[in-house]
Amino acid sequence: MDTLISNDALIYIFLGLIIFIGSTVQGVIGFGLGTISTPIMALLKPDLVPVVVLCLAFIIACSTLHRAWAETDWKMVLYSNLARLPGTFLAVWALAVLTTNSLQLFIGCAVIFTMILSSLGWTPKVNAPNTLIAGGLSGFLGTSTSIGGPPMALLMKTFNPAKARGTLAATFVFGSIVSMVTLAIGGQITTYQLKYAVIYLPLAILGLVAANYFNRFVDRRLLNRTVIIVSIGASLVLIIQSLLG
Repeated sequence: MDTLISNDALIYIFLGLIIFIGSTVQGVIGFGLGTISTPIMALLKPDLVPVVVLCLAFIIACSTLHRAWAETDWKMVLYSNLARLPGTFLAVWALAVLTTNSLQLFIGCAVIFTMILSSLGWTPKVNAPNTLIAGGLSGFLGTSTSIGGPPMALLMKTFNPAKARGTLAATFVFGSIVSMVTLAIGGQITTYQLKYAVIYLPLAILGLVAANYFNRFVDRRLLNRTVIIVSIGASLVLIIQSLLG
């Protein structure tokens, strides 16, 4: 029994370390918390997905939006969040019907899909139809896996960094609220998940503080590639486990 408790505690400690790393990376390059943390969390503690990362991402987005408020494209935020609603409803339905193995398989595939989106050299034109499509996809992926950034980020490749950070953060803030409210109505949020969101919050904040230090000298392009490789690797392990389980 002692060994089981000890091993379980080590898993939670390891997840805390992953959240710290993911938050630090997100503070440096604009994404990373969801793409790094979610596949590993789904592998080790699937009951925490997606609520814990959604809660932490909301706090990080609020901090980013506060700093980049003046640069935010509010028209894009409005369109994307209008389209987010149907995607969010579909995600809540999917979470309600998927088994643990099916959810792990879905999350693994979704992470790989979003990483491919992040790696594309193609940049779609920024217009209302494309924003609505990206918003709907972001709502579905963000609510079901807590990784809703890549579809919107793909549209913002030509934005200056401050505008992209502000617009993405605003999308995350309002989108996370919609996702959390919808998940709560659908009965998909538990006190267990909220408890660990609160426990891990200091580590997420500490990661943001650490990002201010690493921002001075880190190679963002190399870090971006590393995050993509790690995320895809973790997702492949998750997919294999779900298929073998």
